Amino acid sequence: MGAGSGPYDYHPPEKSIQLFKDSTSELRETETRTRNVFISFHVEDENQIELLRSQARSEKYNLEFRDYSVKEPFDEKWKTNCRARIALTSATICMIGPRTAEREAVNWELEEAYRQGHLVIGVQIYSDRNDPIPKPLLDHKAPIVPWKLDEINNLLKLRD
Repeated sequence: MGAGSGPYDYHPPEKSIQLFKDSTSELRETETRTRNVFISFHVEDENQIELLRSQARSEKYNLEFRDYSVKEPFDEKWKTNCRARIALTSATICMIGPRTAEREAVNWELEEAYRQGHLVIGVQIYSDRNDPIPKPLLDHKAPIVPWKLDEINNLLKLRD
């Protein structure tokens, strides 16, 4: 056999183990570089959510937000789709605006995130107000922080 370095070349066991460790290490580094975060919010706050998404695109944060805002009836089909999307993430951020706490869909998303064992963080959209906190965040004693990406990112890193 040749002594090349192609994928089908023979490697002694110790070299094979090291190659495996190196490849899984690279994969872990890639996985930790970008955090998939589910974002729960009231649809009336969608403009602020777009601003959050654009801020998070910075290489400094490496966050990717996913949302599944209710643009269709809040029913079992929606819940099934939303449950699957939450499962693709490792954390959930609830953007808290004036009417977020009233939204049945937001409260369901938060409870589902907790059911799946995710980290859940509440973020106050407006720093000059004290908007009501959704009940699941209170019940689970979630951290509630102002809209400061450094602070949000630090909380997310605690879960890594």
